[in-house]
Amino acid sequence: MSVSAEQNAIVNSRRGGTRFTVVVTTHNYAHLLPDALRSLAAQTVPDFELLIVDDGSTDNTEEVVGQFRSRFRDFHYLKQSQSGPAAARNAGVQKARGTHVAILDADDVWSPRYLETIQNKFESNPKIEVVFADGLRVLGNGQVLRPVFTPGLPWLEGPVNSTAVFFSLCNYFLPSGMVFRKSLYERIGAFDSRFPHGDDFEWVVRAVMAGAYCARIDQKLFLYRRHGGNLTNNAVVFLETWLTVYEERMKDSRLGPECERRARTFARDYVLRLLGICSASEGRSLLSRTLETLPGDLMLRCAYLSTYLGSSYAIRPLKWAKHVLRKLRAGTQQVDLTAPPEIIFRSL
Repeated sequence: MSVSAEQNAIVNSRRGGTRFTVVVTTHNYAHLLPDALRSLAAQTVPDFELLIVDDGSTDNTEEVVGQFRSRFRDFHYLKQSQSGPAAARNAGVQKARGTHVAILDADDVWSPRYLETIQNKFESNPKIEVVFADGLRVLGNGQVLRPVFTPGLPWLEGPVNSTAVFFSLCNYFLPSGMVFRKSLYERIGAFDSRFPHGDDFEWVVRAVMAGAYCARIDQKLFLYRRHGGNLTNNAVVFLETWLTVYEERMKDSRLGPECERRARTFARDYVLRLLGICSASEGRSLLSRTLETLPGDLMLRCAYLSTYLGSSYAIRPLKWAKHVLRKLRAGTQQVDLTAPPEIIFRSL
């Protein structure tokens, strides 16, 4: 008797001992969660464990989850009091029974071939411990902005020993494009709950510094949805996380003095962008904190002094013009985020 296509898919999904646990964390994203779950139900590798961690939602998340329960073979819904993104991720990863853990944020969407492509990468080289996939940043209305990673990056497969590769990877990856062996998590430890935003960044920096065998896939395998809930406030909080991680993990790392030079460039560009959305007092606070971590930066010092002269307000028109220019460069490519995932990614 012939084996059905579905049974073949299950057999293939266990090829090489790889079995995924997908951890979806959510907090009051009942309006976006269905798109993420539809993309999971459409995966060409159907045999995975799904753990949805509800971090204290007060909306109808539980009702939405119940509507999708029957579409998954191995399904678990975990509800906890609100504890933050790191605690929610840890709750899921620690209960995971799979050999590999994939993170999907509740407001993002995967290609139907996401797990299949990631699986093939892991099984092409047993040394690989963590895989990063490229994706596309899109607005809430479906307008495509730009890739997650800067185009033209060097190929990556192995421990990260280059400062340039380190910064291009750690500063721009997104958790919905990251899959890791559970053994790596057990080796380097949990996501750090000190950070309300950027715990994933700190974890990846820690993994890289521990010599994790990394690989990047230069295919657009997911959509990162930008919306009001993940923009300005998170950007300011992320800067504080980034500076703390630089002090603790990067400053005296094995990457050497080149690390400081690139850190200055990144921090300078990042904080100067934030000045366009901050008040003068907030801008001074951000600049002061950055100068504590990276002292002696003349440009940042001048920017700090200029906030007393209204520079934050002067920057805003430039910020607006840059935003308009970026939207124009992004073109008019549009996707319907409510369409079936195979339709969404076929159009990209």
